[in-house]
Amino acid sequence: MRVRNQRLTVILVPQGGARTYSFQVRSGLLVLAAGLLSVLILVALTFVFSFGRLFAQSRNSASLEREVQDLRKELAQTEKLRAQLLENDKLRSQVLKLMGAANVQEAPAIVETRTSGADAELRLREEDFMRAVPRSWPVRGPVTRGYLAAGRDARDFHPGIDIAAATGTPVRAAAAGTVTIAGFDAEYGYMIAVEHGLGLETRYGHNQRLSVAVGDRVERGQVVAAVGSTGRTSGPHLHFEIRKDGVPVDPRKYLE
Repeated sequence: MRVRNQRLTVILVPQGGARTYSFQVRSGLLVLAAGLLSVLILVALTFVFSFGRLFAQSRNSASLEREVQDLRKELAQTEKLRAQLLENDKLRSQVLKLMGAANVQEAPAIVETRTSGADAELRLREEDFMRAVPRSWPVRGPVTRGYLAAGRDARDFHPGIDIAAATGTPVRAAAAGTVTIAGFDAEYGYMIAVEHGLGLETRYGHNQRLSVAVGDRVERGQVVAAVGSTGRTSGPHLHFEIRKDGVPVDPRKYLE
């Protein structure tokens, strides 16, 4: 008789030996069980290997997604920088025109033949102009009242903008210039006026206190006062004006 048809007796002896158990199985069934166990082990190993590959791929996918997000952020920053450069070129053209040098871009050959001293003088004039233009917000906060040009009804006239801010908030110069007014006014309360050149002047009203005096030279961003509610006002805020050749203009056309 072949081995696979033989019967095998399995005897189980509990601890203590009170009673034994025995049963018979065919050797073929044992071979079949061993084969099934091998298949199960193989399937388990295949599952573990596949799961490991999927886990690694998911990690790589997450890493690639992060790289894509980083690239998108860099692209957005690049586009923002490009827009800023275009805006700077536009502003530079306006500066040159205001300085009487509008023909610089139209005649590059002439520019190239200028002496280094003339170029340096032009750059200095351009830098002075950029420093004199009131582009920086004196305080940060919501604009509670906008500029309104003079009309038929003088009561509607508002020569600047009102910026809400807490009492004591530092007020900063919108551009470099020289203080021409620093004192108390019945309408503006404690106020400051700064002359920037090129016919531009800024005014800061309703301050709690002043940090500069007439004749002081101030730079862009320098603290010149503190927000208050002096003069004719209903609460703490900064009244900010920009005047061109003595005429009030809308400050938001200048502020960045």
